[in-house]
This record gives sequence, structure tokens and C-alpha cells, in this order.
Amino acid sequence: MPEQNVSLKTILAYGSLSLPIGTIGLPIAIYLAPLYAGQLDLSLQMIGVAFLFARLLDFITDPLVGVLSDRWRPSIGRRRVWLLLGTVVMMSGVFLLFRPVDGINIYYFLGAVSLVYFGYTLLGIPYAAWGAELSTNYHTRTRITSSARFFDISGLIISTLIPAVVLARAGANSGDVMRELSTFILIALPTAATIVFFTVPEPDAPRVKTPFSLRNSLGLLASNGPFSRIVLVLLIGTIGEVFRQTITLFFARDVVGVTNIGAVYFYYFVAALVMVPFWLWLAQRIEKHRALTLAFVIIAITNGSMFFVGQGQEFAFIALFVIKGACYGPVLMLPPAMIADTADIDTARTRDRQQGLFYALAAMIQKIGYALGASLPLIILGAIDFESRGETAPHALNVLTLCYSVIPAVLVLVAAWLTIRYSLTEARHREIRKMIDSEITTRETPA
Repeated sequence: MPEQNVSLKTILAYGSLSLPIGTIGLPIAIYLAPLYAGQLDLSLQMIGVAFLFARLLDFITDPLVGVLSDRWRPSIGRRRVWLLLGTVVMMSGVFLLFRPVDGINIYYFLGAVSLVYFGYTLLGIPYAAWGAELSTNYHTRTRITSSARFFDISGLIISTLIPAVVLARAGANSGDVMRELSTFILIALPTAATIVFFTVPEPDAPRVKTPFSLRNSLGLLASNGPFSRIVLVLLIGTIGEVFRQTITLFFARDVVGVTNIGAVYFYYFVAALVMVPFWLWLAQRIEKHRALTLAFVIIAITNGSMFFVGQGQEFAFIALFVIKGACYGPVLMLPPAMIADTADIDTARTRDRQQGLFYALAAMIQKIGYALGASLPLIILGAIDFESRGETAPHALNVLTLCYSVIPAVLVLVAAWLTIRYSLTEARHREIRKMIDSEITTRETPA
């Protein structure tokens, strides 16, 4: 597909869907365990196991949705149809998960969180593939993913502002936070989905005569070195970041003494939003993978430094948090753009466009990272009888500090080492695109 101009209006319209989606993830990571364990008396370990089991279901749903979104071609569009389905499922899951009633059990939690994760699959995979198809240009793809991440981070800021306002009220708790957040999501999600549905063009997909074979397609993906590397980076980096993120509230409250973590997260995501243009510029100057490596290294340093932050050192905690927040943008926006580039290797080999399958497998691997990152620290803390309502025992606080600082720092450093060895540069990608475009031109030229 020869390069086509993508207007700023289209790029912004495409990115708008990430606003409500971005509002959902942080509350699940930060407030869900305190709500279901601290207020509804579910076992912290069982919550961790439920998170893990819900993510394991993605082994089935992710590749299925990825393949179907590539192969099924309804009249409204092979990506658009999933926008409708995913919006309905996600809204249902958010309502159930964010608004639990007294007397629910672990099976309710498992069903609700699984529904939200399924909604992520139905929305996220076709949406990412759609964005990858909007342009074949190395840098335009980064701008497209940057737009999505800009709105994503804006959603994260909203997901910190709402808790900051709610928790400022006397007697407010995690349940109040989740209810207010759900109200915003249930309004914003269908609004953004409508904008994307009616304003973002969906490029035509090539008609490939060769019958689809999942085994052959997976074999091609496995032999795609840059793709294999970037999904490994996603796995390890996600485990490290979610491992830390899941217990941020506990560390900030019990080790440092932070009273309003929502306000701290607001500073974090404002720093991330402000720095998006810088990281976009840097990726264009030094290559995507080098910019991502630098971000990982800075994140690892800030994570490790948290080991030395103790009770009453709120300023040091916030300063490190904001520095790390400034590096959050490239971790979100660069890997999806890099995956779009690696999919061109497959297109050069097969003359097919299987972006849905690429993003499905990447999402599946990343969700494993989310599951491990969210469940392992809760299982570890549950094993030492950590008190989720408020811990004071020195041994438990030492384990919490190790889980919050050292373990994530080591994992993120490993991700940085893998990233710097990524091989699909702009020059190599340009040659791959020339091969693809030359084949298309030859095929379309009359004899």
C-alpha cells in the first residue's frame, strides 16, 4: 500500500478512543485490591489468583479476535465492527466491576474482571491494528501512536483527578472512587467510539488467495526477530511496572506516609503528558528503540531509588515519582509503533496484512505481564500476612519495600538491555517498504 497522507484531524480522532480506555486501567491496578480486600473482605491472595486466571483466558480470546479482525470483512468494516462489540462488553464489565454491592464473593470478582479484560481484547486489538494500517510511514506511525498515548495519558490524569477530589471528602474510600470513575467511563466510552466510528477511515485490506493457516502465520511471527524481541520487552517491562504499580498505594501509605496518592498520580501523569512531544522528537532523532531504552534506564533508576525512601520523606517520593512519570509516554507509545513496523516484514513475505494477529499476540504476551505483575506482589504480601487495611510490622514493610523498588528495577533493566539490541531501524524499514510497494505496483500495472 503506497504511502498516503494522514491528516492531524484523523490522527486526533483516532487517538480519542484511548481517553476512556486509559481511564480504566489505573483504578484496576491501584484501587481494586483495597476495595475488594479492605472493604468487601475478599482474600488478598484469592484476588491475586483471580487476576491471573482472568488473564489466562486471553490465551483464547486474543488470537481469536486478532485472526477474526483480519479475516472477517463485514460491510461496516473489519475493524469498525469490533468497536461496536467491544464498547458494549466493556461498559457492562466496568459497571459490574466498579460498582460491587455488599455480599459479593470471589466468583463475582472473577466474572466482572474477566468481562472487563474481554472488553479490552474486543476493543484494543482491532483498534491497534486499525492505527497501524492508517499509514505505512515509519515516523507517521509514531505520531499516530503518540496521539493515542496522549489521550491515554489524559485519561490517566482524569483517573487521578477524580480520586483526588473524592478522597478529599471526609470518610471517602476506594468504593466511592470507583463509582465516580465508572460514571465518567460509561459516558466517555460510547462518545469516543462514535467519533472514531464515523470519522476515521479504514483502509481496504488486500484479498489474498492463499488459504489462511494459523500454524504458518505463527511460524512466520516466530521467525520475525524484531517482533519476537519487542514482545519479550513488553512482557518483562510490563511485569516490572505493574508489579510496582499494584502495591503503590500500600507503599505510599504504610512506608512513606502519603495521605492522598491520587494527587501524586496527578503530578505523575501531567509530567508524562508534557513530555510526550519530547519523546516523539527524540525517537525521530535517535531511533525508536534507543529512545525506549533511555526511558527504561531512567525508570529503573527511579524504581531502585525508592528503596531508600522512608517514613515522612514524601517530597523525595513525589520527586522520584514525577521523574519516572516523565518517562511513561515512550513506554506506551513506542512499542505499538515498533510492532507496526515489524508487521511489514510479514507483509513483505506473504503480501498479506495481518496486523490484527500481530497485535493480538503482543497483547496476549503483555497481558501475561499484567497478570504476573498484578498477582505476584499480592501473593507475596498475602503469604507474609500483610495487613491490607494498614501495615506497621517492620518485617512486612521491608518485604513491601523490596517488592516496590528492587524487583521492578531489575526487571526494567533487563527490558532495557533487550531493547537496545533491537534491529529494525528506519533505514532497514525503508528498504522493506520499497519491496512491498514495488510488488504492489508490479501487481497493479496492466500487462
